[in-house]
Amino acid sequence: MTEHPAADRDRLLHAVTQLVTAFEQLGAEHKALVAEVETTAAKERRGTVNRMAEAVAQAGHTLSRIVNMLATVHGLKSMGIDRQFSKDADGGDYSPLNSLGHPGETLYEAAGYLQAVAHTLGKAYTPTRKHPALARARCPQHLGTALTSLRAALESVCADLADDQDVEAVTEYASTLAYLTELKDRVCRTVPAQGAWPSSKHVLVSTELWRGLLDSGMGHVERDVAMWLMLQTGQQQRRATDEIAAQLDYEQSQVDEALEKLRKAGVLGDDGTVLGVHYGPAPV
Repeated sequence: MTEHPAADRDRLLHAVTQLVTAFEQLGAEHKALVAEVETTAAKERRGTVNRMAEAVAQAGHTLSRIVNMLATVHGLKSMGIDRQFSKDADGGDYSPLNSLGHPGETLYEAAGYLQAVAHTLGKAYTPTRKHPALARARCPQHLGTALTSLRAALESVCADLADDQDVEAVTEYASTLAYLTELKDRVCRTVPAQGAWPSSKHVLVSTELWRGLLDSGMGHVERDVAMWLMLQTGQQQRRATDEIAAQLDYEQSQVDEALEKLRKAGVLGDDGTVLGVHYGPAPV
């Protein structure tokens, strides 16, 4: 039987571990999306969120299949099974009985499924024309970990494919590795980009404010509303809730509830402005 180096087995174990992590972390995102579907009254918006939840669920089902496939590859390699033929009386290969398992083929198939998972999640978070603001993570830390783990798993699988002399396959999946990084950066961002702050103004956010925003009771709506308010200055922070809802593509009831939570957390003052944010010249 064929002996496979321990490094191959270690990479497969690492890939499986990363996929299990990704599978576990998708749960929080799917649960949040399902809850959002149940509380969203607008039919078209609810349909968009429901499709996102279905795509995340599909990604989870495919991950389960990939884990089983890589476990098979690991078992075949550990036992030295790799396309062995039966032998005739003279010791030559006897092909009519076919051959034993081919770890390389299963590994390549698993890489293809990993690519499919990446694009399924990408499709879930593709901005729609009417509701572009929905294309972001509800649980950014969990989804971010899932995407990072997917990337690490695919890297390990590609390394094994390279060892199997399948260099073309490694090149084929390079774009998927980059795509997973771009997807995480786009949908899991929890802090506005520096360029989003008011131009020519110094903005300083207090530590207390960040602690309030990271409080366990804060959901994605509260964070989005707080971040939106931070980007405003002066009287602009006192916008009517229906206007804020329209800007963020939420329902007014969601914004009202978020504002109330932010007040209780000490993030908003009685006048509706964000506490702990300094605008203007850099403090000395």
